[in-house]
Amino acid sequence: MKLSLIANSPDMETMIATSMLTTTSGAMPSTLYDRLKAKPEKVADIVGRVEVQHGNILEHNRLVWRLEATRDEVLEIMLKSKFFNITEAGPDTWVLSCNLRTIAEYHQIHPDEFSRELIESIKEAAPHVYGFIKGDKE
Repeated sequence: MKLSLIANSPDMETMIATSMLTTTSGAMPSTLYDRLKAKPEKVADIVGRVEVQHGNILEHNRLVWRLEATRDEVLEIMLKSKFFNITEAGPDTWVLSCNLRTIAEYHQIHPDEFSRELIESIKEAAPHVYGFIKGDKE
């Protein structure tokens, strides 16, 4: 099985931080987003406090991968989680998509090779969430 990230929502961690702050701030989400966009260090601080129990904050994004796998491997993924969207793109080639919440929850329940590949694939797109999911959180 081979997984390659081909697209993702921009500014995922800024959106997550905005989502986190909307529950405690009276400011409009667009105002919070603009403030956070200008302060990446603040985004890192806020996202560093993410908790999977409040997984809805990890839903404000989308990631898309090219997956090279057999039908049986894809079926196994689909049976383990209904939150992956998978479309056949050719022989043993699939387009897979989900959000960060799906990755975090899948990894908690199924820490398998597919899970590890998913996590490694988000390292650049969402470095602080990557660290949290991997268990590098302080």
